[in-house]
Amino acid sequence: MNEKEIIQRLKKRDESAIEEIMAHYTPYVSTIIYNVSKGSISAADIEEAAADTFFALWNNAEKIREGYLTGYLSAIAKSKAQSMLRRSRPKGEILDIDDVVMADEYSIEDNIDNSVLQKDIGEALDQFGQPDREIILRYYYYYQTAPEIAELVGLKKETVKSKIKRARERLKKFFTERGYHYENK
Repeated sequence: MNEKEIIQRLKKRDESAIEEIMAHYTPYVSTIIYNVSKGSISAADIEEAAADTFFALWNNAEKIREGYLTGYLSAIAKSKAQSMLRRSRPKGEILDIDDVVMADEYSIEDNIDNSVLQKDIGEALDQFGQPDREIILRYYYYYQTAPEIAELVGLKKETVKSKIKRARERLKKFFTERGYHYENK
């Protein structure tokens, strides 16, 4: 598939261009959605988010530059997965680490590493009471914004932001003490 040609066709509203892109990139987009959701949404939801991704691509075709198609699809897919996660949690439901499903990995070693990490995350979250634990889970696992979380837990947006900042510092210390490498990005 020639990216320059397909983008030109897409910008001219050639429906066969979007069909070719979908045929070529659906596995890529679906994998991104699955990974962002940490395996916690259904196959039907992944398919819906992928369709929404390609629809957004079609509607914004004029913005795509040559060489950026994959990155553009990746950014849209991540955003669609995060939106789906935000919508998937009923309002007012208190979350705990057991509610979070980590994505399955492909090898025994990865499964062991994932299991150890999940145990450590559980221990790290045990140091927080409510509503701090709820805020952390909603922010980091369900990609909810501070204003959304504030409304759900009955706090001011600024309070939620400050709790997230303090929690991030405590979590960094917790994981650093256990030998995890911290990279500031």
